Amino acid sequence: MNKRKFFSTIGMAYFLLLLLMLALPTVLAVILEAAAPGSLYRYPLLYWIVSLAPQYLIAMPVCVKIMRRLPAVRLYRNRLGGGGKWLSTLCIAMFLMEAGNIIGNLVSTLISRVTGLEVISGVEELLSEGDLWMVFVFTVILAPILEELVFRKLLIDRAVVFGDRTAILLSALFFGLAHGNFYQLFYAFALGCLFGYIYIRTGKIGYTISFHMVINFLGGFVSSFLLEKLEYNTWINGDYSEMIYALYAHLGAFLGLLLFGILIIVLFIAGLVRFIMSIRHVRLCPGEYEMPAGKTAKAVFGNAGMILFLITAAVIFIIETIS
Repeated sequence: MNKRKFFSTIGMAYFLLLLLMLALPTVLAVILEAAAPGSLYRYPLLYWIVSLAPQYLIAMPVCVKIMRRLPAVRLYRNRLGGGGKWLSTLCIAMFLMEAGNIIGNLVSTLISRVTGLEVISGVEELLSEGDLWMVFVFTVILAPILEELVFRKLLIDRAVVFGDRTAILLSALFFGLAHGNFYQLFYAFALGCLFGYIYIRTGKIGYTISFHMVINFLGGFVSSFLLEKLEYNTWINGDYSEMIYALYAHLGAFLGLLLFGILIIVLFIAGLVRFIMSIRHVRLCPGEYEMPAGKTAKAVFGNAGMILFLITAAVIFIIETIS
């Protein structure tokens, strides 16, 4: 097998995914703004469609078409375990997400202080636009299904012949970089490692989709729902007396947010404990075309496709930082 050509094809597939994800919404937005100025912000559903439809309907299918040129491996199908094992794994996922989120916020704050630029999170900007049902459909249903298929199954089924470690790390790296900002990079990479390991050990993408859905439900939908009920954006900028009045007026939402915060802390602590207990049981199997550690990075990234992918990812991060 020509290793560089193999990984160059992967890099080219995901380079086009990033390029189309960046270019198509921009082109559509420019056309709509010229045809109907201000329509994107008057109609939240249109904003979501322009932002995400090109990714789901064009960019991902193009990526899939190119990746299917490479041979895929059928993984052995195993059970994750009972409900207790599923909940334990969810706790680990929540721990990795929150730990990565903390790192992402620290890095973004550091970049802002050093450069004077305001590092933004694309997902927070998107979540602020539109009704809650849109948040639910796009972030809790569509995104987990399509992202797990593209960044886990499609990629790992092909890269696993080079060993579990290579397949998992490559899947996690692509998943993290595809989010396009420092806020999400670290937790997406951490979750990508966990989801990749689960998929390789079980061969069932449904497991990772279910974890992805629950995490997006808690982190995207529930938090957005409670903040909307609290009318956070309205009273947080008021004076102290207005804040206290608004707080009492939305006491139910405030208590819900408080309980939600406690739940996240409990899941974080439980996940940390389970992570420490489980890490020693992790087993990574070699692949048919496993390479020595010193040659893996050169074969994976020393090719045109991967270089284009990394450059495009860097450009997207820069755009997100300075825009």
